[in-house]
Amino acid sequence: MELSIIKDPKLVIALDIGSTYSGYAWQSRDEFETNRNEIHFNTNWGGGALQLHKTTTCLVLECQKNEEGAIDQRQPDLARSLRSIKLNVDDTGMKVKIGHEAEKVYSGIAKQKQDPGELAGQYYFFKRFKLLLYNEGFHKELLVEDEIGQRLPLFDVMSLFIKALKDHCLKKIQTQGITDDINKTLFVVTVPAIWKDDAKKFMRDAAIEAGIGKRNVLLALEPEAAAIYCLHLPEGQRKEMNDIGLKGKKFLVADLGGGTADLCTVEVDTTGQLKEICPPLGDLVGGQKINEAFMQVCHDSFEGQGWKETFSKATPVEMLKMDADFERKKVTIGSEDEEADMIDIEIPAPVRDKLEDKTIRLKDNTYLAFESRELMFNSRYIRDILFKETCQAVYGTIRKVLNNTGAKGLKTVVLVGGFAESPIVIENIRHMIVNDFPETKVVIPSSPFKAVLTGAVLFGHDPFIFRSRISRATFGIETNVLFDEKVHDASKKWKHKDTGEDWCKDIFSLHVRKGKSVILGDKQSVKNYTPLYENQTQMRFPIYTATSLNPKYTTEDGCKHIGDITVDIPDTTGGTKRECEVSVIYGGTELSVIAKDKTTGKEFNADIQFCYM
Repeated sequence: MELSIIKDPKLVIALDIGSTYSGYAWQSRDEFETNRNEIHFNTNWGGGALQLHKTTTCLVLECQKNEEGAIDQRQPDLARSLRSIKLNVDDTGMKVKIGHEAEKVYSGIAKQKQDPGELAGQYYFFKRFKLLLYNEGFHKELLVEDEIGQRLPLFDVMSLFIKALKDHCLKKIQTQGITDDINKTLFVVTVPAIWKDDAKKFMRDAAIEAGIGKRNVLLALEPEAAAIYCLHLPEGQRKEMNDIGLKGKKFLVADLGGGTADLCTVEVDTTGQLKEICPPLGDLVGGQKINEAFMQVCHDSFEGQGWKETFSKATPVEMLKMDADFERKKVTIGSEDEEADMIDIEIPAPVRDKLEDKTIRLKDNTYLAFESRELMFNSRYIRDILFKETCQAVYGTIRKVLNNTGAKGLKTVVLVGGFAESPIVIENIRHMIVNDFPETKVVIPSSPFKAVLTGAVLFGHDPFIFRSRISRATFGIETNVLFDEKVHDASKKWKHKDTGEDWCKDIFSLHVRKGKSVILGDKQSVKNYTPLYENQTQMRFPIYTATSLNPKYTTEDGCKHIGDITVDIPDTTGGTKRECEVSVIYGGTELSVIAKDKTTGKEFNADIQFCYM
């Protein structure tokens, strides 16, 4: 909620938690005011990892026995919350590692304990858990499975990951002599633009659980952060990118990550600020889809059924290494390789041994072979089939935006994110766009992998750079009004026990209409509500969304209860004549509500208690 964060922070730290890779960056206020491009990244993640500014999004958790038996090691299907155990690792005996270091630690442990059952109840290894937040119907107690099927609440896993990433950052900047007051530090946590408000609130709550103060958390939408990054590129580079950033220019940013394609479409207004011109769009298509397709091709390439038992004997670490090996090899494939080169892929030892003694066999094909105890894959097949299928899915989402009437006059598509580092991806998507939209230019900044992190830092210093956004849905509050038989449905009528009057329930009191351009900070449709009872000291406002533009009742198709706000009205003087002024504010990254008790004049931000489905 931009309106309630600390202003002019002394230090901004951005935490970019991706589906596949995560990292952080930071910048002091002085650096922002003198040289906005002076942003710092961590490149030392331990575990023998390459010196890159991100590490893998994974977490290993070791829960050691204590005298009270806080962790029952006999329960491999642990489904209890860790929130009863404080997230202070030193106090609880929990050991948490993330990224490449987590992979190395878990690999070492798994090698020592040959039977995966020996890991149960003590060691947990989670990866790609963020993808669960894209699903419809997720809830705060949702469980996530680790590599051997153990389950813990997603909220706890996410909180532990954020805490470990935050602590890693604080330790890093302290070694560089930065000792800014943590209370004057703003943490910007990135989230996909296509997430619903309950998923965004989930991440905010997880960040707070990880030890970040409420007023020190700001969410940044990932493709919007990338758009801000584009605005601050050197003038020469912006000119090469089709004059991006000039006033009046429209451009689409496609953040292509490991798990998703997340899009936003913006225009630079006369003030140099950004305004959203189309609702955000995205899909669960990204680099990981190629990995999944590769694994499926591997499975489909074996004869008979015996290979299934062989693969089942592979350890989780061996399967992780196979996936990681393909992840590394696929990005080395060029976009125009004429030779059908074969690339070697590391495979689990049980599979390799069974192929060697011909207990299991590969089908005859031109893209997969077993030679010299290695699985050889045709790089042309990966380029022309696996990549192309994923790129077509990504382009399908981009095309929907380009066909939107709000995108009229848009001539530039910017590709950012890790998947945009691939020359095959760039070539495929550029060809598809130019074929259908010949006047549209596809551009890639010099550091597409850093775009979101860089923009998130800049957004933390200037949250108002995004002037307006398009409302994703119709928002309103459920209320009661006096019943009018000419207007209201008889089934909605109820009798007030104190006054005997007939009232109508389930009224959708509209605050923000779907598709409306909402300016950040503007109060939308300020409305007054009164208590139903004279001695009432609290008012509860159920918040609803609707897919239609003008719903009458909250029970109509397309209406959905997303949360509640509660406002204290302790002074009962005035009885039912008291008024509470409520305004929904939707121009920011998150939905927020301002409520004012007009009797006392007290105004405050009402915290929305999302239902999480």
